[in-house]
Amino acid sequence: MKALRYLGPKQLEVTDAPKPEPKDDEVLIRVRAVGICGSDVHGWLGITGRRLPGVIMGHELSGTVEAVGENVKSFQVGDAVVPQPIDSCGTCEFCKAGRNQMCAQRTLLGVMDVNGGMAEFVPVKENMLYHKPENLSFETAALIEPLTVAYTAVHKLSDYRDKNVLVIGGGTIGLCILKMLKDMQPKRIIVSDVSEERRNTAIEMGADAVIDPSGDYVQQLTKITGGRLADITIEAVGVEAAVNQSIRALHPTGTSIWVGVSQQEMTINMHDVVCKDRTIIGSMNYSHQDFGETIKMLQEGRIENPEQLISDRISLEEAPDMFADLHDNPDLHKKALILFPEQ
Repeated sequence: MKALRYLGPKQLEVTDAPKPEPKDDEVLIRVRAVGICGSDVHGWLGITGRRLPGVIMGHELSGTVEAVGENVKSFQVGDAVVPQPIDSCGTCEFCKAGRNQMCAQRTLLGVMDVNGGMAEFVPVKENMLYHKPENLSFETAALIEPLTVAYTAVHKLSDYRDKNVLVIGGGTIGLCILKMLKDMQPKRIIVSDVSEERRNTAIEMGADAVIDPSGDYVQQLTKITGGRLADITIEAVGVEAAVNQSIRALHPTGTSIWVGVSQQEMTINMHDVVCKDRTIIGSMNYSHQDFGETIKMLQEGRIENPEQLISDRISLEEAPDMFADLHDNPDLHKKALILFPEQ
């Protein structure tokens, strides 16, 4: 089979690889579409340690069942499927509580040395799979993973009605959060990004307003909200300036949800949190159940025009150049999908 292997910093190669055989509890998927995540690009740079040389990346995928292991009961050859890419032990306190993303034994497709979906075929455990709804294309199904990141973050809170919500970051996850927030019916959704291109894209995708954080974002925000700061902020960048904005843009007693993880250590003013009685919530990946809830939302049409998130459709052979362009020109792209022809 053809596969895209990571060989080292900024080194990708389309190579021939053995076609995998599914284990007894696995399904072999013929990949139809796989997204390039921002974490894949960071892994390609060699700066995270989360992609080891030789691995096949890719955790945002959809496809059809090519073969099944002896013990597989719920899937058969030809079924259209979407993998929830986190594998976990199933027995620890977090797995039992339905928070498998916190499992200390978890692995993720396409991360570290676990091969993922940037190949013609990938084996996946049966318990990680969902059936793809018939009314979703394979392309839309490949968006379920980043949309579930947004689902989990947004659903850290339940009440958005009549609230001003500020999304900080207009990249793919920020735009997914924007899409997910529409279903929660807030008073306003405002997107903050230093890039004019991304601000324009946010407006096209339904944001009520945008702000440029390189200027006085508090003044911009109060003008939009009629004198009030944001009731809720969702931070989807993960760098110091954006994190501090997520706090300082909050109305007193407001809540900020942090999703971005680009910068590990940073300085914040604790008075901005403590003296204003603000709440900070972290959001990490998603649970298996969250993945299913996102599929249900898409199936029911509750996420408007998800295809708007796709900016690029490429072949496997074009992927190495796309990684470089996603790094060099991030403002020009949303979600890039690698597509495989139907066999």
